[in-house]
Amino acid sequence: MSLALHIPDAVPAEQQSHPPYKLSENELRLRSQFVATFTDNPQPAWELQIAVWDLTDELKATGELAEGVVKRIKYIAAIPISFHYRAGYRSAHSRLADSVSRAISLSIARYFVDAGG
Repeated sequence: MSLALHIPDAVPAEQQSHPPYKLSENELRLRSQFVATFTDNPQPAWELQIAVWDLTDELKATGELAEGVVKRIKYIAAIPISFHYRAGYRSAHSRLADSVSRAISLSIARYFVDAGG
């Protein structure tokens, strides 16, 4: 038997479990827009714009860089693909990719707008 098996400190006392990651209210609103796009359930375009702007403002207020905001939008967009895989995947993915592209463009524009208007 190896020496490590005889030393009680070699075995961790308890595994640390990380708390589940929860999306903010703004992230959930954006996610629902992406799910609607993916499942071909059309929503008004202004709802996507408002969800993106609110999320961008929230992340910018916490000090997130523009690249981090874009990565977050892409992460949120990946959720509908992983949970809503359907037979018409190709067309659904195409719709979602278009929606994500619009969301990223809106987010970048919002991020760099001067606070003065």
